[in-house]
Amino acid sequence: MIVILVGMFVVAIPTIDILKVKARSASVKAQLVALLKDEFSYVAALIAVVLVVQGYYLADPLASTFVATIIALGGLCLFKDSVHYLIRRAPSRQFLEKVESTAKSMEGVLGIHDLKAEYVGPNVVHTGFHIEVARDTPIEDAARIAHEVEKRVSRETGCQHCVIHVDPADNSAKNSVAS
Repeated sequence: MIVILVGMFVVAIPTIDILKVKARSASVKAQLVALLKDEFSYVAALIAVVLVVQGYYLADPLASTFVATIIALGGLCLFKDSVHYLIRRAPSRQFLEKVESTAKSMEGVLGIHDLKAEYVGPNVVHTGFHIEVARDTPIEDAARIAHEVEKRVSRETGCQHCVIHVDPADNSAKNSVAS
């Protein structure tokens, strides 16, 4: 019983520290779930030891079942919080439209295509797309335009990872449509 009580005390210290903190990142949530699971397991073990000593021998398998249930529920809770990142969930349509309109509003950008975005973590979006610039644009200017687009898209949308490819505008497709 002393070992169980010492374990409960040791686990309670970081649990209380995490509960005091307002921020709840995915890793902090995972740590909190693990600590609470341990604390409940210690309580179940303590109750089972007391009951077994008093002759209630079913307390041991019941406590084991309770602990297994806590472990399973903790795993489901963590899975629910992270499944969106495992399957690479896409951000909202409004987010994509904001990225597109922001990029198109930049001087030197004639169009964009192949826009792709996905969550790679809690509130962390990875975006990639191609911008079209005039065919005769020097490579240095094209790189500067891409860098400015990246900075503005990141600033206005909160996109943390933005990869931009530069393509020459396809004037032949526009000319054939106009004919």
